[in-house]
Amino acid sequence: MADKNMYAYEDELTGSRNAPDYEPGMPLKDRIRLVHRLNYSKEEMIRHTANKAVAEMVDFMGKHDICSTFDRFADQHPQCGYGLTGACCAFCSYGPCRATEKTPLTICGKDVHLVVAGNALRRLAAGLSAHGAHAREVFIALKAAASGSAPIPLKCPEKGYAVAKLLGVETDGKTIEAICEEVADIFIDDLQRSLPKEHRTLEALAPKERVDLWKKLDIIPISAYHECFETNNLTSHGTDSDFESHMQAFLRTVLAYAITTVISTSLATDIVYGIPRRSRLNVNLGSIVARDCINIGLNGHSPIVAFAICDIVGSPRIMEKVRKTGAKDLKLYGMCCTGGEFIERDLGIPLVAMASSAEMAVATGAFEAIIVDQQDVLPGMMPVARQFHTKVITTSSSGRKEGAIVLELDYYLKNLDTIYELAEQILDIAIDNYKNRDPKRVYVPKVRAKVEMGFGIEEVMKLFNGSVPDKKVYGLAELVKSGRIRGIANFGSCGNIRGAVFERNQIIIARQLIKNDVLVTCHGCSGMGLLFAGLAHPDASTLCGERLREVVEAKDIPPVLHVGACTDSTRAGQIMAYTASAAGVTNPQMPLAMVAADPAAEKTMGARYAFVLQGIETYSCVQDNTIASDRFMEYTSSHLRDMVGAAMNWDPDPYRTSEDILRMFDAKREALGWPVWDYTIGTREEIEDQIPDTVEIGQNLCTMR
Repeated sequence: MADKNMYAYEDELTGSRNAPDYEPGMPLKDRIRLVHRLNYSKEEMIRHTANKAVAEMVDFMGKHDICSTFDRFADQHPQCGYGLTGACCAFCSYGPCRATEKTPLTICGKDVHLVVAGNALRRLAAGLSAHGAHAREVFIALKAAASGSAPIPLKCPEKGYAVAKLLGVETDGKTIEAICEEVADIFIDDLQRSLPKEHRTLEALAPKERVDLWKKLDIIPISAYHECFETNNLTSHGTDSDFESHMQAFLRTVLAYAITTVISTSLATDIVYGIPRRSRLNVNLGSIVARDCINIGLNGHSPIVAFAICDIVGSPRIMEKVRKTGAKDLKLYGMCCTGGEFIERDLGIPLVAMASSAEMAVATGAFEAIIVDQQDVLPGMMPVARQFHTKVITTSSSGRKEGAIVLELDYYLKNLDTIYELAEQILDIAIDNYKNRDPKRVYVPKVRAKVEMGFGIEEVMKLFNGSVPDKKVYGLAELVKSGRIRGIANFGSCGNIRGAVFERNQIIIARQLIKNDVLVTCHGCSGMGLLFAGLAHPDASTLCGERLREVVEAKDIPPVLHVGACTDSTRAGQIMAYTASAAGVTNPQMPLAMVAADPAAEKTMGARYAFVLQGIETYSCVQDNTIASDRFMEYTSSHLRDMVGAAMNWDPDPYRTSEDILRMFDAKREALGWPVWDYTIGTREEIEDQIPDTVEIGQNLCTMR
């Protein structure tokens, strides 16, 4: 057991705001105190965040009267306690109503458990809609590329063939284009249909043991569109008022999210835009070239236009336009998950910001244009851009920003055939805007980290003696069974502003886990936090326990393997499931964990519960606005564990969360008869005061490709 003094830093941050941890039956006012005391000031964030580039920019913005996300967060204090705990219902115009000890029923008669379940269900449906919109665009792009109706190349036809085999598509005598078009049609059908029939992607891509369990629980979805439709119907005025029915719909919607809008989307993206490739590059704001370079940021989640821009940006035609401005170069930079798509594919495009820190990148004054598609592009970016010469250009009809330039794929995607002309128009605006930059207003922090990228399932198979046809990673399974690796933990989700010092929790937990011989995979914005902390580079082996260090040094890999954008949780799930299969056990028996330290966007609810339904224990430090209901909390913890073999775990303290994961790993190892050895929880001085991105400034970084 770790010494209680290990948690002293949490007391230092919260000071007199300390409140008891969540316990069933506690009064609502104490639940509200609990969530309020987890919020920190902007000044505390600047002092304690692991990302010193963000800290520097937030301080810079404050000194120049540029409002940031952290300023607006402070302006919201104190946030509504009923909303924070989930006790508020605003679905109809009877309300909003609050369900409390004093007023236990809403006007229509819901109790707090039904209110919380309904809020969670609608948030889940919003996340399903978001990733579903992304999925639709990628599936249509795959179909257009395969049919030849748009000039989009299929960059990895081999992946198309492999996916077709998994889906049971007959391939003999067919061209790869015909095969990929059929794959696209299957993905689209599972996304949109209303008539119930076999869910082909679910049956083909999920482990049989899981599929059989989900059928027994009666949670197989009809389609993503239908489950979103039904979720909103079920929670509409005077419709379903049964808690268990709400939760069954919740699980069904999670599966639609996981299979159709995440797994299928990741596979389709690989077919059209290529699979991950190993490469090294620099990340964080210090990667921005401050002088003599036209800089363009690419932000969002649906990267169809962004990839078209990437395809033509280095062409002689474009570079001639660049030279005429007097600039020496033009560079693209990734932000959020569109950036995550780039860095996995060895395109030489550094990642500089996650969703919550993109405003800080704009405030450097170094960008001629920010190109955005949809989702997680915060509206606060616009007033920041207006204080500089930076132009914001939207490319998706789903993601417009008031005051931005609109150059987009139309609502019906009818102009996919002119996507490269659209890309050149966008580049022309950015290039022409270079003359308006004021060099005196450019401020770029000198903080960056070196990383190694490109660890898709194909690369992991090569590294660890895997077999794609067998769906097994034999070498990794042997390392876990023999005790060279304690277990595997995947990090995904967001970087939240509320409830946690920015980017702190995930880095503490990741460092505790690799210190104790846990191999880490990561993706999405939470994964970006680990990149910015320098953990995804072979040099980070010095932070590992002796057993894991021997493994990663022998393989010349980082202890944290970055697998891509948010939908690329698919790759992490495959690595885990294939390792369990090779070990001859099921996911719930394996020492596996999902860590979503600081969830924020609606999509993260589906992402986390998708891992739970796969039988993988899932951990968060920021709570889902559900603690008003003991029934909901119990259902998603012990009840779900009884149903599917895994549960959602919440603890705001990252040190305790780290120990919970290690304890769970050891219990599962012991149950399997595998070696168990002691773990050690590191101190604050060891874990937090020596984060790589605070020291690797300037000199010792890898050369950009």
